[in-house]
Amino acid sequence: MSVFHTDDTGEKRCYNFRRIKTTAIRFRVKAEHDVALCLSPVNEEEEGAVDEGYEVFIGCWEGDESGIRKRGTGEDVLKVHTPGILEGGEDFLAFWIKIRRGVIKVGKSKSRFAFMTYSDPSLRHCSWYGYSTGWGAEGDWIFLDEEDTSSSSSSAFSSSDSEAEEVDALEVRPIQYKRPARWVPSTGGYFPHRPVSGGEGPDGEVYVGMARHEDAYLVGMVVPEHSCCYVPFAGDAIPKKEYFVLSNPASINLTWSPGSMGKVPSGALQGGMSEEGEMLYIGRVSVDGQVSVGKIHPSHAVCYVPYGGAEHAHKNYEVLCVDAVNVKM
Repeated sequence: MSVFHTDDTGEKRCYNFRRIKTTAIRFRVKAEHDVALCLSPVNEEEEGAVDEGYEVFIGCWEGDESGIRKRGTGEDVLKVHTPGILEGGEDFLAFWIKIRRGVIKVGKSKSRFAFMTYSDPSLRHCSWYGYSTGWGAEGDWIFLDEEDTSSSSSSAFSSSDSEAEEVDALEVRPIQYKRPARWVPSTGGYFPHRPVSGGEGPDGEVYVGMARHEDAYLVGMVVPEHSCCYVPFAGDAIPKKEYFVLSNPASINLTWSPGSMGKVPSGALQGGMSEEGEMLYIGRVSVDGQVSVGKIHPSHAVCYVPYGGAEHAHKNYEVLCVDAVNVKM
């Protein structure tokens, strides 16, 4: 497979364009920082620059942040903290970008979650993407559609691409930790084998759960008596009839360890992703003497839990962790 090189183009962002052939733009890149792609309705190398679409930045702003910028306005509509995402530019790293129904998602290869998600219902159909490096960085690129020359369709999307379909499938499969724990889809009070208990809640024992809400995957607590999972969001405790339950099929030793101010100890289990693409963790606190399970939001420096129909924020909490001797990478 061919390797394409991009020079340091400084702030100019001189893009090389390729047609979008599959349901996901999949590429590998090796660069120290400042990787950029633009999404466009036309091949701008032939038709000239346009003010439509978006630019996607990975490892920019001194290498520590990634973001999405609306073209024409120059507005950064999304920025997330991603230190070390390009890992020093020593190896090829794989990423994907999906555009569907006005939603742009950016993720790392084989990751369950996008680390950036942005929605624009007015987004025009993008058939081309450009790639570039800048601000002191050069790059080498490998595009996984390079050998796919069988499609002559002018459509930007094809359903025949196996790796892109794998990315799609990740959105409905149970989440599998590298560590020995597993999110299992559930509904209506169903419990998988060996569900992880969060402790005694207001209506009996509660369990560690997670549900999707507004492009986020939020940790909460499954209450068997209510046949739902409550997740904390925007001041409310939101009941979800479809959710995931954390199971411990190998019966490894999971412990609740102290944490505070958004920090988590070694071995902390990831618990989903915020709508901005930030990694969340599984936490619990005591509210009025009862346990409630929720999401630890590192950048907010708190653990949010659902209780009494509302979202509560706590600076001190317990974090669900797995013993280091049990971690299987």
